[in-house]
Amino acid sequence: MMTPLTPADPHRIGGYWLAGRLGAGGQGVVYEAYGPAGEHVAIKVPRFDSTEARVRLAKEAAAARRVASFCTAKVIDAQTAEPAPYIVSEFVPGPNLRQVVTESGPYEGDRLHRLAVGVATALMAIHQVGIVHRDLKPDNIILGPDGPRVIDFGVAREAGPTTSGAVIGTPGYMSPEVLAGRGATEAADLWAWGMVVLFAATGKDAIEADDPMSVVTRVLDFRPDTGGLPEPLDRLVAAALDRDPANRPAAGTVLLRLLGGEQGDLLSRGGTLAATLKEEPAGPDLGAVAEELYAELTEAERASVPEVFLRMIDGDSLRPVARDELPETEAIDALLAVFAAAGLVAREGDSYELASPGLVQAWPRLREWLAANRDGLAVHRRLADAAAQWDHHGRKPADLLHGSNLDRTLQWAATERKDLTLARREREFLEAASRQARRQSRRRGLLAAALAVLLVAALGGFGLAESLRRESNRQRDDALARELALRAADLRQAEPPLARLLTVAAWRLGPALPETRGALYDSLSQPTTDAFTDPYFEQHNLYALSLDGRTLVSVSGGTARIWDVPGRREIRRLSGLGDGASKAALSPDGAMLALQDEHGVRLWDTGTGTQLGERFAQDAGEPLITQPLAFDTTGRLLQVPKDSPTDSVQMWDVSTRRRLTAPSGSGLFAVSPDGRYGYVSDGRSDAQLWDLRSGRRLPTSDLPGQGVTIKAVFSPDGRSLATVEDIGAGHMTRTRVYDLPSGTRRSTREGGPGESVDFAFGDRFVALWGWDRELEILRRADHDTVFQRKLPSEVRELRFDLPGRAVRFMNDSGTVYTLDVSMLFDAPAGGSDGPDTALLDPSARVVAAMSGDTLIMREAATGRRLAGPLTWRGTSPAMAFSPDGRRLAYGDDNTVHVIETVSGRVSAEFTLAAEGAAEVTGLAFSPDGRTLAISSWDQGRTPPRDPPVELRDLERGSSTLVTGSHGDSAMAFRPDGRLLFAGTPPELIDPVNAVTRPLGSGVDRLDGTFAFSPDSRQVAFSGLDGISVWNGDLSAKLAELPRGPGGEVELLAWSPDGRTLAAYERGLRVRLWDVPTRQMLGVVFDGLLSPEYGDPGSLVFSADGGKLYNAAPDGTVRTHELGGERVAGEVCERVGRALTAAEWERYLPGIEPFDLCPGS
Repeated sequence: MMTPLTPADPHRIGGYWLAGRLGAGGQGVVYEAYGPAGEHVAIKVPRFDSTEARVRLAKEAAAARRVASFCTAKVIDAQTAEPAPYIVSEFVPGPNLRQVVTESGPYEGDRLHRLAVGVATALMAIHQVGIVHRDLKPDNIILGPDGPRVIDFGVAREAGPTTSGAVIGTPGYMSPEVLAGRGATEAADLWAWGMVVLFAATGKDAIEADDPMSVVTRVLDFRPDTGGLPEPLDRLVAAALDRDPANRPAAGTVLLRLLGGEQGDLLSRGGTLAATLKEEPAGPDLGAVAEELYAELTEAERASVPEVFLRMIDGDSLRPVARDELPETEAIDALLAVFAAAGLVAREGDSYELASPGLVQAWPRLREWLAANRDGLAVHRRLADAAAQWDHHGRKPADLLHGSNLDRTLQWAATERKDLTLARREREFLEAASRQARRQSRRRGLLAAALAVLLVAALGGFGLAESLRRESNRQRDDALARELALRAADLRQAEPPLARLLTVAAWRLGPALPETRGALYDSLSQPTTDAFTDPYFEQHNLYALSLDGRTLVSVSGGTARIWDVPGRREIRRLSGLGDGASKAALSPDGAMLALQDEHGVRLWDTGTGTQLGERFAQDAGEPLITQPLAFDTTGRLLQVPKDSPTDSVQMWDVSTRRRLTAPSGSGLFAVSPDGRYGYVSDGRSDAQLWDLRSGRRLPTSDLPGQGVTIKAVFSPDGRSLATVEDIGAGHMTRTRVYDLPSGTRRSTREGGPGESVDFAFGDRFVALWGWDRELEILRRADHDTVFQRKLPSEVRELRFDLPGRAVRFMNDSGTVYTLDVSMLFDAPAGGSDGPDTALLDPSARVVAAMSGDTLIMREAATGRRLAGPLTWRGTSPAMAFSPDGRRLAYGDDNTVHVIETVSGRVSAEFTLAAEGAAEVTGLAFSPDGRTLAISSWDQGRTPPRDPPVELRDLERGSSTLVTGSHGDSAMAFRPDGRLLFAGTPPELIDPVNAVTRPLGSGVDRLDGTFAFSPDSRQVAFSGLDGISVWNGDLSAKLAELPRGPGGEVELLAWSPDGRTLAAYERGLRVRLWDVPTRQMLGVVFDGLLSPEYGDPGSLVFSADGGKLYNAAPDGTVRTHELGGERVAGEVCERVGRALTAAEWERYLPGIEPFDLCPGS
């Protein structure tokens, strides 16, 4: 439970604004806070009693950041070199285990098992990086929306000698050896795990924490009673609470025994199972509350909110604002009353202040207002303070601004103000200061005239009503544009077409705003393109989708409604179908509807509404919930679920009403589309594969298996079989794919998505999905993952639309979602066999691709081969284009080749100059193309070392070695050619004198990819905490850009004007930032992969900055329009409609209708 900050607490720590206290004790204080991008975090500020403790914290924080985020609150930042060190972890909303047990009672059965799995999973993740938690207890286990999470790494320590010393932790959950002073190891965490399970199962602490000395005695004498625990928990808890730490099992052993099955990926399996044990958070966060209040305000009140809230921010802290400092309007009084009543604004006397500093970054609108007004806030703050002092001291002339201070203030007030207006006292102050300056100036001519113009502009005194009206309309349009961008983000999943149109409207109203530009990019890249909900949805309705998901049938009360999903219209209605059906299926072409009840199956013609033939499959009985009624891809066969755990599926020929069986007499579970192969499962662990034409059972590498078949499907070409087995370990599944007719197993997947499997888009892909909403698509040719994403809702049925290049799935609420997966069909330059590494030249005309041991250059637009294949050798491909794109250098073991991109002619070839250099690891051309920087690796030494960087003069054919340098794969010359950055953290090399330069403070922590702005004045670095922007020689940090919610940044690129920064993230996602305002613009391309997937590609802006080209690692080159008009046009084309009159009135009230999509 969060409590307010105390007067002694800071408002901000690093880049995080604090919202309140989560706890405090002898180990330090834990705050709830919000980061630069609004990310919700917890910050622990530990207390120290020695320098050694600070050093130890730095080591242990680094280890904690490596903990995989399985059932843990991930540590995302750790600043241990600060005067007051702090550790930042992911905030997990929800009650802790003690609160849940106190309010709802003990855990039992499956819930207890999943809790034990979740905590054991967290301990395994923690122990894998060599640290011990040391304070595991019910209070440090949060039941969040995605299951249990172990929190509080603030007292975690590295395993080993550092875990001895002062006894830290909660006595009732400490192991005997820790209380005896022998130090904490992983075994101590397992003791605490056993105590946590006992607490959850009984509802009380196994050892009550009253008198400390009596607690110690109870722990040393403790004998657990595990009789009330189910198997295998009883044995595992007893083992974990063994008095001898050497006899306690490891966390991985506990997890394996709880999950059963093979070793596999225990962390993933444990996290997936534990995720179902979840609690909903108590309420919305600060930003959501503020946004709800904002939506309730009138237009005039909303327009005044930026003014009020920005005045309450003073640099890195908050400040109270007196009512007389604000404009005297009823709108401001009303909005102050609304936010004060909700507890977001605190009032004391006649002053108002933000109740929580965290709101500054928790509320996206306030973050945006702050970013847009950042440069002017300090000027306004000085003006407000000076005006107040002048007023309180009797308005003496000596207290007025003068000289450059007055000039700067007038300049800001006249030309740079955005969301701040001038209060009456501030206007009067500027008028008085300007009059005094004009009287005292000897240069009465130009200076007096300039001051007069600035003053009139600042105070709105031009007297031109039209100018004021235009400015008022612009401010109104900008405010509405920001609001539409936010509304679109909220509607992106629920109403995708409307969300896209709102972003176009937002950009039309405020084309200069970074927020609207970013919203437009997000609209173009959003994968969810439609969400159609049955208007007559009821929980008891039956639903069925056609093979491509374009047709939906809803059955209720003997009536079937048939819907065109893309068109969002009812096609026809069938009546008289009878009651009692529990399963429905639609044939691939949508012409036939199958309904199953306890008496069998009936077929209906969807065009005429007539029943086709008699009922069949009468012996199936009431079907099992777990198996669907489903047509095969040909529409000739129907899979009928049966009321039998050992014979759960029957296959029927719908034309002959004949049940299909194998030559052995067993019923078939699945049949290939050509009728040649059949699959049999006995519902236990036996399965068989038959050639139905020859009557021969086919050999397979691992049939019968260990699990129970829950899904089997043949590929459309009949050359592959995919199966899903339940392996009986808490919803864990195994998916296998076999080649036919050989029966050879091609791939096996355990855990992850896999309750269902199907061949997608003809024969190209294999798709896996399950109850956890994860969808994974594998390329059938090589079984590489090409799509992995958590879907926006649970999956009831899932279909693949090949002509539309889309995935459609239906949830349990009658909604059919459409996902655009057209990127799966983008062919790599030169064909379908994509390479492993691809690099674009600076003009994006040529792409060089390395695959295996060959290199080929192709024309990026057409895929036409320009040069190659060329042979290269090595472990890490190294390539670099010259700045003019006319030459490509690449490494080949200890040799560098330079070839012309047009002719393929070798223009230079030489071996590495450094002694022992065995392999090229990095290459970079100088801006004039005359010098090539080369880093290398000496793999002949033990341990291997990096030889010095080599600078090769390509005209003279001579080389110079930079003494003291080492280089790396990441190397780049500054655009002015005066510095070479090599490696991460970077070495600064003077290429003219071939010497290294010393690094400034803090630079040694820069360990990510980097890129220079075109003017050489800035360089951007990626890191775990986001993107930092430095000046060109790394002597000063200029800005911090918020971290995106996606994967780690692999590559950066600047636009030609230096205003936009593009990042290529893991998961094949391209994101943009607006550097001047430090705002995240949006995603221009989403490759729809999990952040765990994807290698770095290549990014290049066009010369005019209007396009961004990216080459994926597989050689696929994509072009992304960045110009607002072109992007808006493409969004409009994809939506295919305009806003309705009702939508316009609801979302753009008071705005005269205009054409959002001219020409569409």
